[in-house]
Amino acid sequence: MSHEGNDKIIDNERDNIRTNLTQKMTYAAIELGVGVVQEIAAETVKRKPGMSVKEFTKVLDDFIEKQKTQANSSG
Repeated sequence: MSHEGNDKIIDNERDNIRTNLTQKMTYAAIELGVGVVQEIAAETVKRKPGMSVKEFTKVLDDFIEKQKTQANSSG
């Protein structure tokens, strides 16, 4: 039979593992996203030096829309 104290310890360990994994996944997703933005920025600056933040934001918005369209047509 399980013991109430042991159940609480197991639940806490599970919660800690879940929290740590969530934090690691979040960090990895942010790191990946920043990397993608850096790549887009580098290519954009090559094509149009001196671009404003507003113009660059439009480039990012267009990129996101293209990715959504591709994802929707693939699945």
